[in-house]
Formats: sequence, structure tokens, C-alpha cells
Amino acid sequence: MGKLKSLKEKRAAIYTSIDELRNATNGREMTAEEQERWDTMLSDYDKADKAVEAEERFAEISRKQAEKEVAQRDRTIGQQLGEEYRRAFGDYLLNGMHGISPESRATFEQRAGISGLAAGVLIPSTLAAEVEVALKDYGGMFEAATIINTSDGRDLILPTINDTASKATIVSEYDQSTKKAPSFGSVTLKAHTYRTPIIPVSQELMQDSAFNLDSLLSGLLADAISRGVNADLTTGTGQSMPTGVVTAAVDCGTAPAATSLKLDNIIDLIKSVNSAYARKGKFMFNRNTLWELAKIKDQNGRYIWHEGARDGSPATLFGKEYILNDDMADIGAGNTSVLFGDFSKYNIRMVQSIRVVRLNELLAEYLSIGLCGFVRVDGNLLDAGTNPIKKLVHAKS
Repeated sequence: MGKLKSLKEKRAAIYTSIDELRNATNGREMTAEEQERWDTMLSDYDKADKAVEAEERFAEISRKQAEKEVAQRDRTIGQQLGEEYRRAFGDYLLNGMHGISPESRATFEQRAGISGLAAGVLIPSTLAAEVEVALKDYGGMFEAATIINTSDGRDLILPTINDTASKATIVSEYDQSTKKAPSFGSVTLKAHTYRTPIIPVSQELMQDSAFNLDSLLSGLLADAISRGVNADLTTGTGQSMPTGVVTAAVDCGTAPAATSLKLDNIIDLIKSVNSAYARKGKFMFNRNTLWELAKIKDQNGRYIWHEGARDGSPATLFGKEYILNDDMADIGAGNTSVLFGDFSKYNIRMVQSIRVVRLNELLAEYLSIGLCGFVRVDGNLLDAGTNPIKKLVHAKS
């Protein structure tokens, strides 16, 4: 940087000399000596300017190279720390909190920031990612919605505003403009605690060096958590639990028959959603509804929904993607079988990450330990009043 500063100062000095000569001649014709000095200074300025540009370019290259080296070092350190935490996590599962090494305890307390680890041990990030994938595969809500992670469980207030009634009008000169206040509101997300059933794991199983304990824990925790969380995020009442997307969605106003569904009903559902949401709209239904829709034929006996049939299942319906959620109800009297709209407006709030607690004494007589996972979650539709998601509710009879 010192060299660049020196080059810039040299360029500035040459410019000052050029400017002084220009002012001295004051528009008159230069003498031969002045013209020679002028040409020389212009040439020197060009060289100085190129030298500054070259040094600036070098400085930019050096900066980018340094950033890459720092990023690579951070990744290496992160991988090392992640591996250290994963080893400490295995130590915790095998030996319990009172039997782990001082190094493992320090690793836990540094990562979790919890004195005494009273709230359990965080699952390693690599394992948490495996659990997240399983949640998506099992349910559908984590795939469709917007996920907000917070560091604590205090109420999370999401503001809403509805100004859709306001529109510009022609106003004559000197006439007063109209006043109309927008409608403000909010949605509050809490932190409901979901616990898995206690999973017994034998000491023999944990000591088997060929056994992948992470995979076992990932599968068991993922299934248990997703069954409870996804169901409530889909159909929860909002009373001491999340407000499910089915509960929050608004009836489209068209009631399909009690035990059947037609493509005309789907068209009415799409039509009922404002185009501002329909542009990014997706369907949500379960697998049984998917195949009932796929079986609909035209008057000539041809399947209407033929797109993607070559691969075994349709890709889109009326050009819109669909999300499979097996916690949605089947086609049936009074049931909500299909949703359509912008599912990014449904917000899932998660506090930190999934945690696991090791229970040492509960199953001691069986030479086993108990593992219990828990996560704090809430969810609700962010609806300012224009209903981003609509639902098809079948007739009751």
C-alpha cells in the first residue's frame, strides 16, 4: 500500500506541473521550450497513471487471494472443529455427561453455550442436516414453507400490512389528496416444544465399532420429530400448537363432491387465488389425491393429466408444481384435500436446532441408555388479508 501511495503522489505532482504550465501560458501559443516540457509531462503522466493502475490491479488481486486463503483456512478450521464436536458427541452417547473427557465437555459447552448442559447436547451439524432432509422427505411443510431460525424462544412478532385498497386517482390542480390509512396487523410465532419418544440403545450396540450410530440416531429422531411436527404444521389448531396451513388457509368457495374431485374444481381453486400469489403458486395434497387426479380421463378415455406419465408421475398440474404432504386429508366428505397458493408465506419458526438428551438411569437394568430428542417449533401463515393460500373443502354429503 505504501508503494501505491507513492505512485499516486508522483502522478499528482506531475498533474500539478501540467496545470501550472497551462495556467502560465494562459491560452497563448507555447514557446518551443514550453511545448517540449508540455509533451514530456504528458508522457510522464501517462506512464505514472499506468503504473498506478497496475499497482491497483495488483492490490485487488492480492486482496482476493488473501480472502481465498482466509476462507480456505476458515473452512479447514470449521471442518476440524466439526470433527472434534462429532467425536465429543460420540463420547457423550457412549459414556454420558459424567463419563466424557474434559476435552469433550469443553467442546460441548463452547458450542452450546450452556452451563452444565442442562438443556441437552446439540446434534452435530452434519447429523442435523441429515435430520432436515428426512423431515422434507417425510412431510412437505419444511420443503414448502419459509424457515426462520432464532437463537431463543421469545415470541417472534411478524408484522403485516394490507394497503391493497389504495390506488392512484386523478386529482385536479389545487384539490386536496385523499387520505387512507393502510391496515396493519401481526402474526406471533411462539416456540412449542416437541419431544421424541425415548429411544432405547443397548451398550452392546454402542460399543460395536462397525455400527454407524449417527445413521441410527438420524433415522429414529427424524421419523419421530417429523411425524409430530409436520402433522401440526399441516392441520394444527393454533391452540397450544402451531396453526396448520390447512387451518390458516381460506376456503376457495367451491365445494367438490363429497367423494370425488374434478379438474374443474382445481381450476376454480386456482382462479380464487390472487394472481400476485398464483404466479408463484403450488399445490399441496397427499399421494392418494395425486393418483385420483392422475386417473381422470376425458370423453375419449384418455388421461387428461398426461405430463410426466412416462416417468411414472406427472410433473405439474396446469403448469404449477405440487408438494406431496401425507398429513393432508384424503378426498372425503368435509375434508380439505387440496391447497393452492404461495407457500413461502407460511413461516416455520425453529429455535436453534434439534437437541438430544442421554438418559443414563432409566434403562440401566437393561444395560441400555435412553435417547430423547427435542425441538422447539411454531408455524403460521403470514396473511395480511389477501389470502395467499386457498383450500378445496369437499361437501359434507
